[in-house]
Order: sequence, then C-alpha cells, then structure tokens
Amino acid sequence: MLRWTGWIALAALALAAWTGVLLRFGIYQGMPDWAQNYTAVRHAHSHLMYFGWVTLGLMALIRHELPRWGGHPLGRAGRVQLAAGAFLALLSFPAFWANGYGLTQVGTRALPLGSMVAGLNVLVWYAFLAQYILATRRLAARPLPVQLWDWALALLVLSTAGLAGLVTLLARGTFHPLLQQLFLHLFLDLFAAGWFALALLGTVWSRLAPEGPLPERLPTGVLALALLPTFMLGMSPGVLTPAMFWVAAGANVLAAVLLGRHWLALYHRRHALPALHRLGLVAFGLHLAIAALLAWPGVWQWSAGTQLRVFFLHNYLLGWVSSVLLALLLQVWQPHALTGWAGRLMSGAWIAGTGVLLVTLAGLGLARLVLVPALLLFQIAAWVSLLPAGATLLALVLYTRRVVQARAAPALARV
Repeated sequence: MLRWTGWIALAALALAAWTGVLLRFGIYQGMPDWAQNYTAVRHAHSHLMYFGWVTLGLMALIRHELPRWGGHPLGRAGRVQLAAGAFLALLSFPAFWANGYGLTQVGTRALPLGSMVAGLNVLVWYAFLAQYILATRRLAARPLPVQLWDWALALLVLSTAGLAGLVTLLARGTFHPLLQQLFLHLFLDLFAAGWFALALLGTVWSRLAPEGPLPERLPTGVLALALLPTFMLGMSPGVLTPAMFWVAAGANVLAAVLLGRHWLALYHRRHALPALHRLGLVAFGLHLAIAALLAWPGVWQWSAGTQLRVFFLHNYLLGWVSSVLLALLLQVWQPHALTGWAGRLMSGAWIAGTGVLLVTLAGLGLARLVLVPALLLFQIAAWVSLLPAGATLLALVLYTRRVVQARAAPALARV
C-alpha cells in the first residue's frame, strides 16, 4: 500500500507539473477555452501540489520510516486512511479547477466545492495524526526524526484553523480583509513553512541514520515555535500592522538561524546525498538567506509589490521540497531508479529545468533592475518548465516499472 501511495503522489506531481506548464504558457499566450479561469486553475495546481504530492508523499514516507524508530507498522486503519487521503487529494484538482475558493453551480445550488474538498482532506489528516499518536505513544525515547515529525504534525493541525476561518467567513458572507488574509496565510503558508519543512527534515534524517550517528542538539521544538508566526509575512502589506510585521520578521530570522543548523549538518553529509538532494540544499540555503534579508526595513514591503513572491514559493516548494521529496520516494521504494541512465536523465532534466526556471522567475521579480525584457523571460520560463514536467513523467515510468517488477517477482518464484 505504501509503495502504491508513493506512485499516486508521483502521479499528482506529474499532473500538477503539466498544469504549471499550462499556466506558464497561458501567461503570455492566453489560456485556452477549456481553462479560461486562470486563478482557479492556479488554485487547482497549487492544492494538488500541497495535498496530492507533498502531503501524501510525506505521510507515506513517515509511515514507512516509523518502524525503524520503534513505531507500529501500517495496519488496516492506516491503509484506509492512505486510500482516502489519496482519493480526496486527487479530488481537490477538479474541485478547485472551476472556481477556486468561489462558488460552483451544482444543480440548483451554488457550492464552495474547493473549500468542501479541502475540509474533507483535513479530516483525513486528523486521522493520520491519531494513528501516528497511537504508533508512537509508547516510545521510550523520541529521536531526532520522531521529534521533527511530532512538531510537523502539530503545525499541520494549527494551520487548519486558517481553513476553518476561511470557511466561516464564506458561510457568513463576511468580507474582512485582515481576517481573510490572516486565515488564508495561516492555512497555506504555515502548512508549507511548518508541516512541509519539519516533516521533510525528519524524513531526510531518518534516511541518513544508517550512514552514521545523527547530529546532537539540532533544534526541533524551538524551531517549530519560531516558524509559527512567519505565515504573516505572506499577507498583503496593506492589511498587516507594523507590530505584526516585526513579530513575524523577528521569528523569520530566528527560524532561518535554526534551520541553518540543519542545513550545515546536511551540507557536511552532502557526499552521501544524490544530485536531487544537492539541488535541494542549494535552494534551501537560498531560502534561508532570503528569510534573513526580508527582516531588513523596507525590503519585505518592496518585494511584496513585485513578482518575487512567485520566485520565493517556487524556490522553496520546487527547488527544495519537491527535489528532495522526489529523491526520497525513489530511494525508498525504487533504490536503483536513480543509478541507471534513465534515472540520470530524469535527474538532469529536473535539475536543469528547475535551475533555469528559478533564474527566470527571479529575473521577473527583479524586472525593474534587469535589462532582459519581461516577455522574453515569460517565454523562457514557459519553455523551460517542460523539462521538470517531462522529468516527472520519466520518474513515474521508472517507479511504475519497479513496482511491476516487485509484484511480478513473487509470482515468478512460484512458477
């Protein structure tokens, strides 16, 4: 079940990546007739990446790694939760495609399909949390990976309060700019900065454990608390008060310093990491440098008026999170997929495409400072996005071939 969950997560990545290609070309060529609502399609893309790719992939990996640290293996309830999680994560794509968080006419009623499916996904995450607690409650000691997973799930639960707030505002028909921004970024930004970051780090350290003893005194709980207020930096400068900004900016710098300790420890082990991991380390380091820079007076407000936020998001979610998660999924369930010529081709296409895409997105964010025409950068970003999208299809083929071989081996042995 875990292996097939990884396959579904990869399929979600491939679908989201090709939707990203559609959006990139749509920016300068116009969206096709069957995908006219650019904002809604962007919501479908981002939520599939959040729910179907990263969250589903991380939950499968955590379940796989837990027995290494004394946790109970996957049981029947766990298989049901993963199946429901996979179904609802994939369902988020069509639910958001039509109108995003808006209302969609279904028969005689207008329903917020995106919010409804997002709410159902939250229930599945709570089921995962309950099973995780049962699997780990009797551990005599909580090593570094388990501590990181503990805090990652705590921030995941806190982030869902933002979704509850958004649904409440929508149900009451209330429009309050500050609350709408607060709830939206509490959900999406804390979800990414908290759950993604800590769960991914926990999984990376779990996989590196056989290579040697894990570093001591790396931050976990303090890091989680520092990450908590950082979601406010995603809010619009028009609604964020100065006091809220300085709390968030100070926490952001502290979180960057604490995450930097993890980065340094991983950098010292870089030779044990595949190429995709090393790309992730570069993007991770850049992310930390940007986090420190945003605390400089005026930089955050200036950057909010540019396209740099798009670069920040892609550097974090594509350059770091997705690169490392892709390598982890292949390492865990298809350990030889990265070593053959096809695996090297896949890694090369992902690294080259992601690298150039990030450079062009940075150029678009700094359009006032660079001499390259914005239209040319949009065109380069669109065409180069084909490389990581193509790499996802090749990764899916490699993964599928290994899954089929693994299932066929026992049958052949009985012949």
